[in-house]
Amino acid sequence: MTTTLASLGTVLLVDDDKVTNLMHQRILDRSGLVDSIDVATDGLAALEYLEARANDNKPMPELILLDINMPRLNGFEFLERYAKLPETFRSSSTLIIMLSTSVLREDMERAHRDPHVYRFITKPIDKSDVQTIIHEYHELVGS
Repeated sequence: MTTTLASLGTVLLVDDDKVTNLMHQRILDRSGLVDSIDVATDGLAALEYLEARANDNKPMPELILLDINMPRLNGFEFLERYAKLPETFRSSSTLIIMLSTSVLREDMERAHRDPHVYRFITKPIDKSDVQTIIHEYHELVGS
């Protein structure tokens, strides 16, 4: 018996690496489980994206895939500012997955301590990661 996964509306990729973004977009597209994929190339652009969506009364992304090492505002700096945003900019049904090529224990531990980070995954994600994340998302938010 196979289980059909419900899709997600919007995923926000936050990464300065164009190749990684393209690869993750393809994986997400091919999964057939994501309706829309948006990209921000650093943490500051991601905050501006969230602000624009809130101002336009658009729903927040269900999933944010967040890189650690980026110019202007890195992943951890994004999380610090994200925590201070008004509720209209944040959604309790948004999962933040921190992605990194870093295998530094300090990065993993810091990500796990942050209450807004659901999981830390080593890049790149694959189809299995996408399916697991989306399945867990629907279990957590009850949809």
